[in-house]
Amino acid sequence: MQKATVKQKVYIDKKLLERICQGDQDAFRELYELSYSPLYAFLLSYTLNAEDAQDLLQDTFVQVFNNCHLYREQGNPMAWMMTIAKNLFLMKYRKERIQNVNYEDVEYQLGFEDMTNVENRVILEKMFEMLTLDDRNIIIMHDVSGLKHREIAEMTGMPLGTVITRYNRGIRKLQKEFAGRRLHE
Repeated sequence: MQKATVKQKVYIDKKLLERICQGDQDAFRELYELSYSPLYAFLLSYTLNAEDAQDLLQDTFVQVFNNCHLYREQGNPMAWMMTIAKNLFLMKYRKERIQNVNYEDVEYQLGFEDMTNVENRVILEKMFEMLTLDDRNIIIMHDVSGLKHREIAEMTGMPLGTVITRYNRGIRKLQKEFAGRRLHE
């Protein structure tokens, strides 16, 4: 049986960004350690490719470092960083279509390493088939990154009600699918 993981919200103090703007390398290292995993999972859900997600993650941290002075105290710095990551993805992939999904890379990165490889692949393929890109990203932003629905709405430009509805609908789809799988095993 898989252990339930406790969701921890990623909290980034705005003072950390201020210190980065002043050239504090320790502050940048701390920001990296706090935000690496949720940003990577977020980008991985867009790219569906570990190498592309890693490249975009690096670009995101470069942009955060170079533009820390542009952060305005309007909410969670994590949401600001995810907006940068999303914009970098959109710029890079605007005219390209992602065709091949390397499920073996994605399964490990999204935390499915304690199940069998075949089961991981089936779960990921189902998740990617069943959910739209937006629904998948809303779930990852909320459950992996710990962002509030309001923050997700601001970041995506969707109405709050739409974010909540899509999140709940996506979770129900996944629960229904996986509950059905357990009954047949």
